[in-house]
Amino acid sequence: MNFNKISVLFISCVLIIIALPVSGLCELKAMNDEEMTDIYATGFSSFTINDLGGGLTETRAWFNIDAYTYTTIDSLKLGYHDEYKYKDPNPVPGWDEDWEDVVIGTDYEDPSTDFNAKGFYFSANFTDIDQPDIRELKSVKFGFDDVHGDISAIFNNFSGTINDGVGAPEYNGHSLNLGPATITANGGKFEFSLNIENYDKGYWVTFDNAVVTP
Repeated sequence: MNFNKISVLFISCVLIIIALPVSGLCELKAMNDEEMTDIYATGFSSFTINDLGGGLTETRAWFNIDAYTYTTIDSLKLGYHDEYKYKDPNPVPGWDEDWEDVVIGTDYEDPSTDFNAKGFYFSANFTDIDQPDIRELKSVKFGFDDVHGDISAIFNNFSGTINDGVGAPEYNGHSLNLGPATITANGGKFEFSLNIENYDKGYWVTFDNAVVTP
């Protein structure tokens, strides 16, 4: 699986979705105090560059968006490869995420049951961010800070973490078969990410505060 090529495609699609102008595709540079004082109309969005340590830097855009939706998707599939079956002498490729008959929200006739998401963010993590010749993209993430509502589907494969907010996550791993189920978010983060390395390598979904019911 060529994660570098997939990363370029993934980040490009997300940037198009949030309508980033072509003129914005330039090298990132830190602003000094004088430049920062010239910024007005704060509150709707914020753009930050954070040192995460170990040579890793996070660039993050946050938007004060409050969205309500009822959405249906016939099939959602991400990340087709055999990356996690390296011990199998004859690995069969599979999907990181394979969701069918997806319903986001509960009842299209009742707007009060829409899936509610607040605080949209997009971030990308780099090593050597100040050195363009050797800079590497390590992960891209997008999601919401606070989500409420149901996501129902046939989860043939689910790669990610689902935590009910108490103790260790109830679900945490790659290509988990949850079967027909409803994930009910009760606040907390909901995030999609694509990571080049580490345990959550590949496409990964995170629910900080949610429960799963058949």
